[in-house]
Amino acid sequence: MYNLLIVDDEKIIRDGIYELLSMEDSLELNLFSASSAIEAEQVLEERKIDIVLTDIRMPRMSGIELFDVIQERWPHCRVIFLTGYSEFDYVYKVQKHARYILKAEEDEKIITAVAEAIEEIENDLLVQEGTTLLVQRQELERNRFLYDLFSGFIDISTITGTLISSLGIDLEISREMYYAVMRHETIVSESYDEQIRILGDMQLLLDKYFFDFMDGAAFHYTRNYIVLLLQPKKWESVEKNILTMKGKSELFQRACFKNFGMAVSVLIGSRPLPVGEILEDFPSVKARLLLAGDEALLVRLDPEEQENRNEQTDSQQRNIISSRLELLDYYFENSNREHVAALLNEAIDLFDGTASMDDLFAVEIYSDVSLRLVRFMNQFQLSEEVFKRIEARKLYRVGMHGSWPEAFRYLIDVSELVFEMKQAGQVRSNDDVIDRVKAYIHENLSGDTSLDALSDLVELSPEYLLRLFKKSEGVTILQYINDLKIIKAKRLITDREKQVKEIAFELGFSSSGYFGRFFKSKTGLSPQVYRDQMESR
Repeated sequence: MYNLLIVDDEKIIRDGIYELLSMEDSLELNLFSASSAIEAEQVLEERKIDIVLTDIRMPRMSGIELFDVIQERWPHCRVIFLTGYSEFDYVYKVQKHARYILKAEEDEKIITAVAEAIEEIENDLLVQEGTTLLVQRQELERNRFLYDLFSGFIDISTITGTLISSLGIDLEISREMYYAVMRHETIVSESYDEQIRILGDMQLLLDKYFFDFMDGAAFHYTRNYIVLLLQPKKWESVEKNILTMKGKSELFQRACFKNFGMAVSVLIGSRPLPVGEILEDFPSVKARLLLAGDEALLVRLDPEEQENRNEQTDSQQRNIISSRLELLDYYFENSNREHVAALLNEAIDLFDGTASMDDLFAVEIYSDVSLRLVRFMNQFQLSEEVFKRIEARKLYRVGMHGSWPEAFRYLIDVSELVFEMKQAGQVRSNDDVIDRVKAYIHENLSGDTSLDALSDLVELSPEYLLRLFKKSEGVTILQYINDLKIIKAKRLITDREKQVKEIAFELGFSSSGYFGRFFKSKTGLSPQVYRDQMESR
């Protein structure tokens, strides 16, 4: 929907253009009018205007002067001048970038000019590709991709070499790779500009020390953690590569302390791994770094070399589940019920053999999920209704469950109930909005059925209301209104006692001429011809 302002001091011209454009359902315009450039200024102050169709010769302020106001207030607004033959050459010299319609031209020219202006606006929304912009966008996309990958939002099976290449990541995704995870102090004491500068300088140091002998990618997982994925330009022995990575890490640590006074701890993988195994190991690596000293430099033990493999595997699984709990808020808000159930089923498997209901880690996981679930219910105002249908005390009293599998199955059941109620509530809410809008239109067909009036009625933005209505009804609001007017007009016209001008007034048209043009544009017949045909049947 685009806001179009018609500016002309001649009412007959202004109303004629308004009527013409209001019949063009396909353009989806929200129309406004002003009888002078001064009045148009006020409209421009009160709302965003996308297109202005204006006369040139007007008292007190000309259309040319209004053009300058428009460019200052809404620089992306398109302007279409209504000109006479005598004005055209002058206006074109002054404003070569505007559109022009000669007043003597047919209505179709106005519709075409407006449609072309809309197309220009649509094209202007597209990002214009340029070298610098492409590089910046690629960097943003690369960092977002790597963050989502390590956060669990991306399924490793969906990643292809083509995708990796398009993001500018110098890795062969099908080959094993080395990794390093770094943890540094949070940069909180500096100004925001200084924080950004430090983060940028740290990236330069990473490029300097690591990517001179390896390909790969480095990104900040959070402000505290840096992740490096690396593949040697020349594959040598694992021992030699690890030794080189340790030496580079030491230089990076020293450089960070010298430049920023910042301590950095580093953990390096003991051997190259497939990216899937690195992702699985990542939560354990973070946990290990938390326990390390401020300037520790560690090489992660190979799982095969650890004395108690079963305990380590169990610990890794616990770390994975604990880390993935951070995704629960995202899963709840986006109704990803399958992901919630999968995560809680992992907890069931993990704690299936835990006999004590006082196991602190199990209590931590259960309490975390329960708290996020309650917060989600409160956010969508579902708590009262949900608590009527569940035994709410079980959410915070784990002792009321007979076992941990039973406790986590309870959370799955509550989650499913909340998802169902949220979906039903959204459907009811949207249906209520559409019903209120349709009822208002039916009751006020001859009154103010503008988009502004309708959006104010349901307290939604015009753009969102348009999308919601189109999704629900399959037609735009303007089409819906015009279809209703045609249906009612056909019924009224068959009543010989009613004059055409009475029907026009009853349907909210400003004149019988406007109504006649509208009716013919929709039916192909004038009101009188339609009446005659109906009577002859």
